[in-house]
Amino acid sequence: MTAAVVDVPTLDFEGNLIGFPQARRFALVRVDPETEALFRLTAIDTADVEFVVAAPYPFFPDYAPEIDDLTAERLGLSSSSDAALLVVLTVGESLATTTANLFAPIVVNTRSRRAAQVILADGNYSLKAPLAA
Repeated sequence: MTAAVVDVPTLDFEGNLIGFPQARRFALVRVDPETEALFRLTAIDTADVEFVVAAPYPFFPDYAPEIDDLTAERLGLSSSSDAALLVVLTVGESLATTTANLFAPIVVNTRSRRAAQVILADGNYSLKAPLAA
């Protein structure tokens, strides 16, 4: 999947984000209008749940996870051009200490705005990949 991330007002999760079972609807907002890769993912239906997420490709250009057919079906994805990936960041004190969870990306159907966090079958991806080399 190499589709670019687009601004999506709300995302409805099929399932939940790992560790946050009550949070199902999220607003996706750019951190800075000038930055296309960083977003805040803020729960609409649960108070005080917010994540910083990123489009992975500016930081990890070789990132090419295989999304299983069950996830594609669950999200109604018939074409990879309708899909976008986001990775959850653990924000450090600086860019050098910020990491990305490449092992469990968020897959978004950009047409329906349905999303799901998936644990990749390929265990070669890191839970804490440094954002800056």
